[in-house]
Amino acid sequence: MSNTGKQSPLGVNVMAGLLQGKGFWINQPSAGYMGASTSISNYTYGSIVYSTVLNNLTNAIREGWVRYNAGDLSLTTYTNLVSIGSTLIPALGNSPPATYTYTGSPSWAGAGYVGETASYGYVRLFAWQAYNEFNYNNTLALTGFYNDFVGSFMSTSTFVDYSNQSIMTMQNSLTFLDGTYSNMNDLITADITGVSLSTTVFGQDLINLGRAIDLSTLWTFGFPSHLLATIKKYNALTDSLTLALLASGLTNSEIEQVITDTGVTTAQQQKIYAAFLIITGVDLESILVSLNCKTTGFDNLGDLLNVRKLFPNSYDTLTVPIYNAVRGLPTNSKTYYPIFHKLPPVPPVISPGPPPPIERGESGFDYGGGWSDPNDTDTGLSDGGLAGDANGGGLGGNGDGGATA
Repeated sequence: MSNTGKQSPLGVNVMAGLLQGKGFWINQPSAGYMGASTSISNYTYGSIVYSTVLNNLTNAIREGWVRYNAGDLSLTTYTNLVSIGSTLIPALGNSPPATYTYTGSPSWAGAGYVGETASYGYVRLFAWQAYNEFNYNNTLALTGFYNDFVGSFMSTSTFVDYSNQSIMTMQNSLTFLDGTYSNMNDLITADITGVSLSTTVFGQDLINLGRAIDLSTLWTFGFPSHLLATIKKYNALTDSLTLALLASGLTNSEIEQVITDTGVTTAQQQKIYAAFLIITGVDLESILVSLNCKTTGFDNLGDLLNVRKLFPNSYDTLTVPIYNAVRGLPTNSKTYYPIFHKLPPVPPVISPGPPPPIERGESGFDYGGGWSDPNDTDTGLSDGGLAGDANGGGLGGNGDGGATA
């Protein structure tokens, strides 16, 4: 019987019995026909016996047993009584048919259809068997119900339900956030370990930086305009920095615009960075104090865009994620590669592979300098300063970070 979905009337009755703790019991309409018997020596007639010609015949059979047991009747006569009509019309003699066999009968029924077992006729066997089948552990005699089954069913059902949930949980874990989940470290740290597995050292570097990095606008981290907007946000914009911005070629209106860190052009980014390189010494210290930055080793304000100087203790643990182009890889959704690692990964890189190593002087962030123009490798800021010509003209050059002539 299913315990889900719609139920038939029979199913409703069975379900009601289970929920009420009654379990199984002898069907009352059936008992009305076949009667009731709780032992070999008693039988209450059902309508099949007391309402038909079998009533007097069954009385005679029982009387025959009593007299045979008392020695007043021969075994042959008693045997004839319990087998009346068995070869012709067994139903009219309340006797078993000729094809009936007692082989494999339950132990409670004796050795066979003989002796007192047959003393109430064949119909009594159905009532007696029903009682013994449902009287397991004497529950039918005590409560009228076979409720041992209910406890077993409930225990089994609970075990199955609980086990299935655990099994499905384990099965579903095989494809947990497939294609989006990376690893357990990322899950429990909100992807912090995707930046660095050395969380203690990395965290200490972040603490030392104070408010030098605005995590609320992290997507623009690394741009000079991001640092300038952060300085403005925390009221660290000094007169010296404003003067340096003007000296780099920015107008007052441009300064107001780039401070918002929106719509900043490449040329403006270069000018902002050039201004940062001028801020050193006391002017630099004044800004660092306002940002509550306790990191040491900065030579000029542009160093606050240098990853190595921002994270002096943990920079070699920093990693960058590359999202996998195909599913089912050991690293699931993405593979992390060290930023400051010049040797090829071992074992070989999993598709789609890492970006090519960035060497000093190339476009983008280099290993030792600050911001550079990603679209121009000949001019712009690279290798720690705004590159000049071969004779050293311009702001910075060859990594000295200062003005040269």
